[in-house]
Amino acid sequence: MEQFPTPEAHQAMQASLEKQVRRGQITQRVADNESLLGTTSDTVHLLLVEFANLVKAISSAQSLEDLKPAAQSSAQLLGTISDKVSAGELQFPYQGKGTEAVLQEIQHRAQGISNILQDTSK
Repeated sequence: MEQFPTPEAHQAMQASLEKQVRRGQITQRVADNESLLGTTSDTVHLLLVEFANLVKAISSAQSLEDLKPAAQSSAQLLGTISDKVSAGELQFPYQGKGTEAVLQEIQHRAQGISNILQDTSK
C-alpha cells in the first residue's frame, strides 16, 4: 500500500528541496562554503577592529570633537557600503530574508548551541 505524506510533511520536504537548490545556486554562482566563511570571517574581523577603535576613542574622549577622528575613519571605510544600501545598489541577504526571520534564526541557533554546551558541561 502506497503512503502519501501529509500536507505538512510535503511542505517541509518542498522547503528543504528549495533550500538545497538555493544553496547550490549560491555555490555555483557566488562562492563555495569555504570562501563564504572566509568572507564572513574577514567581515567580522574588520568590524571588530573598527568597533574596538571606536570604543577606545569613546572611552578616552573628553569631548565630541575627540571622537570625530575615529568616527571619520570608520565612516570613510564603511560609508560606501552604507551609501550603496541607501541607494538600493546593494542588498544584504538578511534584508532579503527579512530582519524578523533573521533574528529568529539567530536566537534559535544560539539557544540550541547553548543548550548543547550546557548539557555536555555537566
